[in-house]
Amino acid sequence: MVPATSDTPGDDRRRPVEDDEFSVERRTIQGHEALVTRYPDRVSVEWRPTHPVYFGIHVGDRLKDADADVSSPRIDEWTVTVVTPELLVGEHVKTGERREFDRARVEQGLVVGNYATNLSGFERVVVHPVGSWETYDPDADTDVVYRGSPYVTVVAYGNNGETYGVRYRYTEAGNPEPVTLWEEDVSVGRLDDDLRDALTAAVETALTAEGYTVA
Repeated sequence: MVPATSDTPGDDRRRPVEDDEFSVERRTIQGHEALVTRYPDRVSVEWRPTHPVYFGIHVGDRLKDADADVSSPRIDEWTVTVVTPELLVGEHVKTGERREFDRARVEQGLVVGNYATNLSGFERVVVHPVGSWETYDPDADTDVVYRGSPYVTVVAYGNNGETYGVRYRYTEAGNPEPVTLWEEDVSVGRLDDDLRDALTAAVETALTAEGYTVA
């Protein structure tokens, strides 16, 4: 039998939660608001909504004994096999040991750096236009108001708490709709093919929803 360990507190410290219960809980973590969405089958935390960081864990993701999404032979990792309203169950990737984790501790631990998870998807994508053709003036002083060639920056928030930025430039001067990929963050270039495809799909969906046409 595979050994099992647990870090879940006693029943007297937990509020019973039904399997089909859903709610949004507001907490304060490290002096900032956190919105913890209580899906019964996955973890979702938005910390510091004014300058957000997102964390999410689904079955099949990795829970890491680390403060960031890194890999090392010295870091313990568990493949998450079960997510319930009260706990997560993981199997150690090396030993197969089964371990139970208190869900609330994991939710807080992702924010404060006690736990990390691998990138498996993008929790949110935000589109920011920078400048406009109406204010474009290549000879203007840009110290206060940007009047250079307008472009669009897109930020994708990974479920691992990291961000992935790409920038698009307009393909036609004066036309605010057609755009094409221009630049990307270094972190984007490190993604494997599957995650890169997922990022591209998420970004292009967000651009289309905002009225842009991706060339």
